[in-house]
Amino acid sequence: MEDIQVNLRLEDKLAVVDLSGDVTSVAEKKLFAAYDKAAGQKIKCLIFNFSSVNYINSAGMSVMIALLTRSQNQGVNLRTFGLSTHFQKIFDMVGLLKYIPHFANETAARESCGDK
Repeated sequence: MEDIQVNLRLEDKLAVVDLSGDVTSVAEKKLFAAYDKAAGQKIKCLIFNFSSVNYINSAGMSVMIALLTRSQNQGVNLRTFGLSTHFQKIFDMVGLLKYIPHFANETAARESCGDK
């Protein structure tokens, strides 16, 4: 397993979280810290970049579900890009794609947030 690396890019009403490594229970603290920092800046949209993620387990999926719940309570829209076909299927199976749309690339994800 490769420890998760989380890089937060904050902009005006948007933030991008670049992930690298494995999304497991170990990722929870770092992902929540990034989310909380971004939400504290009153962002409206948070985009997760999964391009450099090789592994997501059930605990990692639970972290994403918890982040979704928090974002819905705070009025923050979540987006993703870079999910492998396999992980897109898993996100779809658990219902996450209904609430966290996946896009082909960062540009498309940004456009969905209204950042043209």
